Amino acid sequence: MDAEVAGLVGALGGGVIGAAGASFAALVAFRGARYQSDRQAEATREQWLRQIRRDLYVEFIAACRICYKEMQSAVADSGAVDAAGVQRWTEAALTVTNAYRAMELEAPDPLVRLAERLQLMSAPPGAVLDAAVNGSSLVHADNLRAEQVLITFYELLRVFVVDCRNSLQGDQPPGSFAPVRV
Repeated sequence: MDAEVAGLVGALGGGVIGAAGASFAALVAFRGARYQSDRQAEATREQWLRQIRRDLYVEFIAACRICYKEMQSAVADSGAVDAAGVQRWTEAALTVTNAYRAMELEAPDPLVRLAERLQLMSAPPGAVLDAAVNGSSLVHADNLRAEQVLITFYELLRVFVVDCRNSLQGDQPPGSFAPVRV
């Protein structure tokens, strides 16, 4: 009987060890599938976020370029101010503001700060608005300031485009890039 009990205990022990091994293998397979599923979901989420940000960047950049064009045409090199041009500039600045508001929610903080600087610079300065209302030209100092705003706006927009490209094409996730500064 001892041999029968030993055989039974051996068979039962082997069955328990086999079942434990199978359970462990199933657990490892489950965890591997779960890891792969999580990575795929994260990659899909990152791609979705990049697409949303790309659309926002394109909208903001297009609004800024239109505003830049209106800035150029509203004030002549001589300081003469075109009232209709200033009105178009004001409308273009409003479009920049609306595009900026959409970016505040989705873009990384460094890009939001740079976009905010562009948005604040997009509106016509008080001297330009006054000259448009009065039908006068800008004094030399105000004309120089308007030209400097135009140059700075263009340079900031150029940096913004580069930063947007880096945030979309980098190997890092969309929320973790470090932009170039002027």
